[in-house]
Amino acid sequence: MNKNNLQPWLDYFALLRTYEENGYLEIYPEKHEAFITQPAIHALTPGDDPQQQLLSGAIPETVFGIRTYAAWRSQQGSDYLDRPFALNVVKDEKPHDRLYTIVLDRCRPLLRPWRKADTIEVIDYRPRPAKK
Repeated sequence: MNKNNLQPWLDYFALLRTYEENGYLEIYPEKHEAFITQPAIHALTPGDDPQQQLLSGAIPETVFGIRTYAAWRSQQGSDYLDRPFALNVVKDEKPHDRLYTIVLDRCRPLLRPWRKADTIEVIDYRPRPAKK
């Protein structure tokens, strides 16, 4: 009989709870939204170089984990995952201005309508350099 080992998830959720207690992460399950400081998201994401974390696709995996934690906190189960979820990455120092928001949404791809796939959108609030 194959049993799923939930201990890795429980350990990860305990880690995220520690981030919440220390003020690096705020989860609002009912709003499908969370806020995390920029150093915290990079600390949770494998790899040492923030630019490489973005390029390797490791940041989205971290966001998926945080969304799963929010779903667990909401006690809504898998229905929670079918609604859009926003992770706002903010500055570490106060005021915690938003740097960017990562929005996860589920859709049914045209080529495989029987499956659901996550889509990712990044909304960047950082000022862009002026063009010369």
